[in-house]
Amino acid sequence: MQIKNIKRLTYAHKHHAFTDLCDFRGALYCCYRVASNHVSGDGVINIVTLTTNTQVKCTQRISLPSTDLRDPKLSITSKGELMLLAYARRSSSSRHLGPLGENIPVIWTSQDGFSWSSPTNIGERHWWLWRLRWHNNSAYGLAYNRSANAVHLYSGQPKQSFHRVKSNVFSLQTHNRGYPNESDMCFTDNGTAYVILRRDSDTYSAQLGVSQAPYTQWHWTDLGFYLGGPNMLKLDEQSALLAGRVLYKNKLVTAVLKIEFKTARVTPLKILPSSGDNSYPGMVRRGNTLFVSYYSAHQDQQAHIYLAALTL
Repeated sequence: MQIKNIKRLTYAHKHHAFTDLCDFRGALYCCYRVASNHVSGDGVINIVTLTTNTQVKCTQRISLPSTDLRDPKLSITSKGELMLLAYARRSSSSRHLGPLGENIPVIWTSQDGFSWSSPTNIGERHWWLWRLRWHNNSAYGLAYNRSANAVHLYSGQPKQSFHRVKSNVFSLQTHNRGYPNESDMCFTDNGTAYVILRRDSDTYSAQLGVSQAPYTQWHWTDLGFYLGGPNMLKLDEQSALLAGRVLYKNKLVTAVLKIEFKTARVTPLKILPSSGDNSYPGMVRRGNTLFVSYYSAHQDQQAHIYLAALTL
């Protein structure tokens, strides 16, 4: 895997982080959080539309009053809409916020990638729904709660009915491994679900989960290494690309890797230019080109968004 080019998408004196990338109607859409810093309570979401040669065509901003919007993710619904997911964390005690001010996942939808719906709460309060993936006209996602040391699986049509399918898909109580949190998943053509799961306790080792419909029974394999902000992109029925933050030469960097489903063997493919505060990538494949959005503080010691094009 070779890097064809890397473009820096942000320059303003802000903290730009937590990216995702989606191919919608022939254009690349990159979303990310803009805030004072990594943990500040003033996060808003930028959605950048990129031309075919990855030039910024337009930038949209989504915000909620007195609410920190975190970790935006993009997906295409079963009806062909672009859906934005974020975690809305209350940053004020203001009572006028109503339910949209609670610590809860929120979604918006767009028919054209430019005009967005009003926000809608989904999932459960204080359970951080990390990402949505679509299979057989339904969305699936894992949500985590730090104090519970557990992740639950949710599924449904987010704008209509979205419910918990399986509690404690992975947890300290059931698996004796602590603090499972960020995740991604993909589905093979026969409906097998694979999950990559980050952990931040004890050995800090990521997990690979596998399940068959209706996804209530899971088998987990310890991958033996740390992976933060995981992203998964299926290559074929036997393998997928992974991207995220890994420990390399005693430094945390953003990397692209390959995983074999059956053996859980992971092969590093490329370390992207990155250091300091970094990772949370999104991936889109077009032919033999892989686009990876991510953020890093390796330039100017400030977190900015980058888009890498790599040859598969």
